Amino acid sequence: MAKKQPAPKKAKTGRPSLYTEVLAANKGETESMAILQNARRERFVQGVVKGISPGPAYTAAGYTATGNSAESAAARLFRNVQVQARRAELQGSTAKQITDVRDLARQCTEDAVNTLKSVMMDKLANSSARVAAANSLLDRGHGKATQHIEAEVSVYDSLSFAEKEALLEVIDEVIDGLDEGNEGNPERPALTHH
Repeated sequence: MAKKQPAPKKAKTGRPSLYTEVLAANKGETESMAILQNARRERFVQGVVKGISPGPAYTAAGYTATGNSAESAAARLFRNVQVQARRAELQGSTAKQITDVRDLARQCTEDAVNTLKSVMMDKLANSSARVAAANSLLDRGHGKATQHIEAEVSVYDSLSFAEKEALLEVIDEVIDGLDEGNEGNPERPALTHH
């Protein structure tokens, strides 16, 4: 006995929501996808399609391997024909769903702009709503204003103790090499440090 599918939820306008329209439009495609029989392979592919790197996706799928061995095993699994086909299938359906949502949303562009304009022009609306509507219209029409961001990033702080020691050794070697090249040149003082 087939399960009865629930009716699509209606938005406040009385029409189905964009999300339910996309689901309905892709109904045939999503039901026909062939899930890999090997559950770990399926979890691996799902992870990779979601953006997880192959090594971590491999271990998250339930395989036991760590470090470079996980990366190597993931690379081998990635070459599997069924895994490649499943990945292509999932990526294709995801891209199509995104495109469908964009197309449906773009159909509402004129209504959305008119709504923003009416909120912006409504003298009875609170000022924060009017400003937000005006900003949204300006952002859509002219693009968001660029924002200057200052940040200090120190790669050194993220290094392990062993990596810091190795880096300091390399710096010492460079300074020693420069010092040797400056011997006898009074215009270039030695760069030694203590």
